[in-house]
Amino acid sequence: MRIFSVLVLLWGLAHGHPARRGVDLAQISRSRYDKIDAPGCGQRPLAPGNGVSELVSRIMGGKESIPYSWPAMCSFRTTDAPDQHKCGGNLVRNLAGQYYLITTAHCVPDPKASLYEAHCGIHDRADSSEPNRVILYFNHAAVHANHNPWTYDYDIAVLRVITSVTTSNYISAVCIPNEGWYPNNSAIAVGWGSLGSAGVSPYKLHQVTKPIKSRPVCEERYGSASITLRMLCAGLPEGGVDSCEGDSGGPLYTYIENRWTLTGLSSWGYGCGIAGRPGVYADIIELKDWINLQINV
Repeated sequence: MRIFSVLVLLWGLAHGHPARRGVDLAQISRSRYDKIDAPGCGQRPLAPGNGVSELVSRIMGGKESIPYSWPAMCSFRTTDAPDQHKCGGNLVRNLAGQYYLITTAHCVPDPKASLYEAHCGIHDRADSSEPNRVILYFNHAAVHANHNPWTYDYDIAVLRVITSVTTSNYISAVCIPNEGWYPNNSAIAVGWGSLGSAGVSPYKLHQVTKPIKSRPVCEERYGSASITLRMLCAGLPEGGVDSCEGDSGGPLYTYIENRWTLTGLSSWGYGCGIAGRPGVYADIIELKDWINLQINV
């Protein structure tokens, strides 16, 4: 029945009939499954073998990253407190090569772009003398109109970079996914967040490897009413590895077609590293249509 309905809809589009519910299948295809970012993304020149071996290693329960080996990762801050790390941020480039930064909506409570800055090309968030540090500023911030600050649904924001950026080994873009994730995909969360609940936040960038959970498992852990289609979970049943406070907006990376891809954004969870409570991430592939509208205008 569902297949028949889709075929009827496609026939109607081909013959000039309006799509039901305003669905434009051609637009969805371009933004959901086709590439919407510039070539050359997802490389880690300072990590041996592009870092793929790190997917089998074991933030909280993790380890310090190879210095400067995540060139798309930035420390997102406010301009009135530039020395204080607030959230993670992820550099992407649109089809024209313009840089943008993607983070979670709850990290951007006021969508006034001039309130924020991002420190990129760094390893030690507190070391202002790092030679490759670049501070990025923005002239536009878009927070998803459907973002719910209570449920964390649609937890995504995109900021347009106005600072001149030279792509290098230390600063470059992560890829936006062209396909969805699969249960048990090995993924890496990266950030400067706490190493445990109510714990100390490290100065140096950390990472942890963990599997993405199936949607039924995610719903079982938190209740189906709490997990929307814009969310995914990642973690181990026994806990012990997780993103934590200060990691919000940071990435959940997967390795697809020899490139690092931004599969999720650290969004929320119950505590940090608690057994049976995986971290919850904004699901980028489900939000890709909206991202496309923000960066390719």
